[in-house]
Amino acid sequence: MSRKALGSRLSSAHKLQRNWNDWQPRGDSVSASSQDGVNCIAPRDLGPAAGYDPPAALAASDQPCSPPHLHNDAFPASADTLDEGGGYGTTGGFCDDTFGWKSLGQELRINDATADLTPFQQHGNRALASKDMRKSQDRSMAHSEESRLSNLLRRVSREDDRDRRLATVRQLREFITHSDSKVALVKQLDSILSTLNDILNESSKMLSELRQEAAMCLGMLCTSLSYEAERVFKWMFVKFSSSSREEVKLLYLVAAYRALEMAGERKSFAPVMQLVMSSLQSILENLDTPELLCHSVRCILQVARGYPHVFSTNFRDTVDILVGWHIDHTQKQSLTQQVSGWLQSLEQFWVADLTFSTTLLGQFLEDMEAYAEDLGHVASGEALDEDIPPPTVSLPKLAALLRVFSTVVRCIGQRFSPSRGPPITQAYVTDVLNRVLACVSTAKRVLFSEPVLTAGNECVCVLLVSLEPSAQLTDAVVAYGLDQLDACRACGSEYSLAVLNLTTLIVDQINTKLPAPFIEKLLAPTSQLLELRFNRDKEVMSAALGVYQSILSLKNIPVLEAAYKLVLGEMACGLSSLLTHLGLHAPPETPASSIHHPAFAPVMLTPERAEFTLIFDLSALTTIGNTKNSLIGMWALSPTVFALLSQNLTFVHSDLAVHHPAVQYAVLYTLYSHCTRHDHFISSSLSSSSPSLFDGAVISTVTTATKKHFSTLLCLLGTLLSKEHLYTEARKLLLTWSLEVCLMMKRSDTYAPLFSLASFSKFCKGLLHNGTFNCINIIHEWPISC
Repeated sequence: MSRKALGSRLSSAHKLQRNWNDWQPRGDSVSASSQDGVNCIAPRDLGPAAGYDPPAALAASDQPCSPPHLHNDAFPASADTLDEGGGYGTTGGFCDDTFGWKSLGQELRINDATADLTPFQQHGNRALASKDMRKSQDRSMAHSEESRLSNLLRRVSREDDRDRRLATVRQLREFITHSDSKVALVKQLDSILSTLNDILNESSKMLSELRQEAAMCLGMLCTSLSYEAERVFKWMFVKFSSSSREEVKLLYLVAAYRALEMAGERKSFAPVMQLVMSSLQSILENLDTPELLCHSVRCILQVARGYPHVFSTNFRDTVDILVGWHIDHTQKQSLTQQVSGWLQSLEQFWVADLTFSTTLLGQFLEDMEAYAEDLGHVASGEALDEDIPPPTVSLPKLAALLRVFSTVVRCIGQRFSPSRGPPITQAYVTDVLNRVLACVSTAKRVLFSEPVLTAGNECVCVLLVSLEPSAQLTDAVVAYGLDQLDACRACGSEYSLAVLNLTTLIVDQINTKLPAPFIEKLLAPTSQLLELRFNRDKEVMSAALGVYQSILSLKNIPVLEAAYKLVLGEMACGLSSLLTHLGLHAPPETPASSIHHPAFAPVMLTPERAEFTLIFDLSALTTIGNTKNSLIGMWALSPTVFALLSQNLTFVHSDLAVHHPAVQYAVLYTLYSHCTRHDHFISSSLSSSSPSLFDGAVISTVTTATKKHFSTLLCLLGTLLSKEHLYTEARKLLLTWSLEVCLMMKRSDTYAPLFSLASFSKFCKGLLHNGTFNCINIIHEWPISC
């Protein structure tokens, strides 16, 4: 049986040392080809080839050159010399009067002045003398700078004390960064590079900080001498290629990154950027360790940020290498995630080259299907071809392909959407999603592999966000989601998180088109979702709560009502379980009995699970209760959130509150949060019973439905405050709640009629009773400021 060709290259131009479909793990050593780096270029000698022709310079001068015996090397060419002559030397200075200079003594000698000079001529001579003095001072300053630099280099090389040597290197870095005279740096560039190279190649581990400082110096030197950047970069890359020690190679890359970072988008670096990018690309192709990979990619990304037009020509080659590292399943997961982040940071290039991006996705998908086909042969029990790898080989590679596929989709970003037009269309994404679902399902039938399922769920998620739900797609995705959720029974936290995130996304994306049976299966007593709430991993528990919140945010009222009844049925089950364990039984005809659900009738929970379930479900119900002016929460559901908390669950305020105060507090806090969100329903309590002519039918119905909420709230507060045995935290909450209600009632004269309500009298009696029997406790427990 013929297998599909794996890992076809994008073009014949991509001839790298390693093919990302070879699937061979990397060794620890750098390949021999890494030594074939950039050819060494000798330091530039500044002479005729550098733009300085001594005879031409002399011909252009009005003054004759001083005799050889008057030549003074102590005064090298200054910045003024560079401006006038355009050249400088690295070995020896120019003649002192090449540009009309004389020694200071010659200019000021009295015998050189004639007796018949006019005052104007004398003034002119004095001006010329001042100018030459300034030039001489400039030369003295350059000499001073050069002497200081020489002294620093000498001290760095000869100093034995580690701390003093480190301090000297830092001084050298300051000199390189802030020196006004670049001439001194240029004249001693070879010495600087040689000294820094010696430090970088130190073998003592005690000098790691010193070597880091030297690398920073090297990078700043390249930036400071931007017109010598090509020379310094070439030197660095040659040294990188010739070095056999990884830690030294890393330091050269640190220096290169520092230079690129400091230069930013400086135009003076533009001519050398193509050289830098080509050298970095060569390094990337030949390295074999994650550490070198990280440092080289940092440099490449810096080029991409500062010089995108330069990087764009190397984009495909760079991606090809990084993809090879991404799908190498022998690498640590942390490195794979880091490579994924690097690829995603290049989004602008992925979008600009969308043909390449979609072609790469197609290659990944073909390779996935090839491995799934191999696994299918295993599942069917057919005789295996020798060329077909076993599941232990195919599954890790399938997982790697799924992960890199998700990364590339994320790399394309918002452009991966049918709404943005071809080549990303609804049909294209639907086809890709169905093929991914088929690959993962095939793998699951053969052998349960948590990495494959985790990567598959992540891949489905990134595709699902780009799609408009359709009936056929909804059925496939819903079935897949339920199947994945059921597999959580024997999986770890990572897989459970991936499944819960997928489930939440399915609910959010399909939303109003979700079939009711899907919700009923999710919230049924046998659902694995309910079990995941008890997971010790807080992230898993939080993700499970996120599924509940998404379900209770649905705008499809029939589906939402089905979910709401199941949640209330589980709460009734938890309440009944607590009462049973305490030897108590609720009367058969109570408000609590109206929320029972037949699906939970045979279920009995332990006290710990029952308490946790009640608190969890109450937290989930805040999704409905805290939505401002929610018509669904205040009117559409039966019972409403307010009625549920203030009437159906009043049984938690009886003897149950003594043994399980946390449940009572959860009920009260959920009700308090709901009432606070709706201003305690004070305004609606003043509305007339008959709707206004200008009221909409639904709004009028809601207002009428909430008219008695405020009176009910006052009665509940008064009743609970009258109790002598009340959980301390619950009492504090009730007093805070009462204070807010009183302040709101005082806010406007419109609320004056509320003070005459019978429920308000009961509320006041409760406050007085609370003060009479709990005065001492409140003084100790309540803040004095209140």
